Amino acid sequence: MKIKEVSEQISAGVIESFQKHGFKYRKTNTDFIRKGDQADHVFKMFYYKEDDGTITIKPEIIIHVHSIEDVYRSVSESNENPYLTLGNYLSEIAEYNGDEVNFRKRPIKYWLIEDENDIEYLVKIIPKYLKEDMLPYFEENSTIKRVDELLNKYPEKMTVHNYMYPDRVNIAIIAAKLNNNPNYEELVDIYEKNMIDAEENSKKQFYRLKDFLATDKYQKS
Repeated sequence: MKIKEVSEQISAGVIESFQKHGFKYRKTNTDFIRKGDQADHVFKMFYYKEDDGTITIKPEIIIHVHSIEDVYRSVSESNENPYLTLGNYLSEIAEYNGDEVNFRKRPIKYWLIEDENDIEYLVKIIPKYLKEDMLPYFEENSTIKRVDELLNKYPEKMTVHNYMYPDRVNIAIIAAKLNNNPNYEELVDIYEKNMIDAEENSKKQFYRLKDFLATDKYQKS
């Protein structure tokens, strides 16, 4: 089996379900995207060919809140930054039990493709995941206020909604600032302490962002 053939079969099998909800398929990215005025929603499948000839897929769901990522982009020195507002692998989101205090990142659950039967199975279950997990997640968590709530409720805890450092930290303080969070300064202090062991480039980006948010320039991003 070839990745191209498998991805084409899966996308063709589920595309109608996504189109009903305003998504478009991007073949080059192997993802479905729904663009909105305030946020974009993405379901992406990462395909990998294993040594034994099987194919594994890591499904991921992502929310891009435009106003937050515009600020992030304005201070970033890297064009390769993912600018992921919220998101995680589908299994993490689908199986999350709401326990924010005790959340721990678990090994990624892959989808394994060994033969045509596996492809047919995914074509059946992906629309189910779309209806039961993806759409509710997208619809509930696509505002600045909601991002602020999700990322800053427990600033010293890992979160299922964005576990990537330093991106989680940067997205969190942008959301807090844009949402006029009364605890903004306290949050910045907490995240600054957590950045002590970060790579030097990550620290520089955090401090550039901190300084930028201290001005009124962020309101014009």
